[in-house]
Amino acid sequence: MSASNIQPVNSRKAATYARICDVANELFFERDFNSVTMEEIAKAAGIRRSTLYLHFRDKEAILDAIAKTFTAKLWPVIELLPGPEPTREQIDVWLGEFAKFVSTERAATELLVSLGHMSKTYPAVMEFGDALLRMMAERLSAFKRALEPRESLALASALSTLDILGWALCHHARDEASELSKNRLIVASAALNRFVRGEL
Repeated sequence: MSASNIQPVNSRKAATYARICDVANELFFERDFNSVTMEEIAKAAGIRRSTLYLHFRDKEAILDAIAKTFTAKLWPVIELLPGPEPTREQIDVWLGEFAKFVSTERAATELLVSLGHMSKTYPAVMEFGDALLRMMAERLSAFKRALEPRESLALASALSTLDILGWALCHHARDEASELSKNRLIVASAALNRFVRGEL
């Protein structure tokens, strides 16, 4: 078999893989991660269940793929944040860019934020949370300090700040025109500003 015959198969596999992730992401967003079945994902993707299992062993593997893709897309947005100690005005501008990003990545944003607040969450979500903390630590000295040993209070504050930010962005993505949504972004900006300034 020539190389030209192999490439379309790989492209087809990649396209099917991406379609599965996109369809699953929307199903998880519209309903609930736990209630969606592999059968439903296969049907929505227009493939057999056996084909789905060639790509993913279970829903957690799909979630892992969604989280990794989202993390890769998120990094350029995090890099826009001036460091190591941005002003409130700089935070406001950056948060506007972040809000634009989540408007295009609404399903994955809400999926990861909501699953991250479950009492027992999934490894992919934990890995996403850790990756986000590390990305923020590369930009901001306050997050870098929070990841140092014996800084549990600073870490708790960092996580609380990210919680406020995550929920504000989720609400913005769902209804960016509402007054409440805009005010939540203002509150999130203020929380991040306080954390950057060391005001626990």
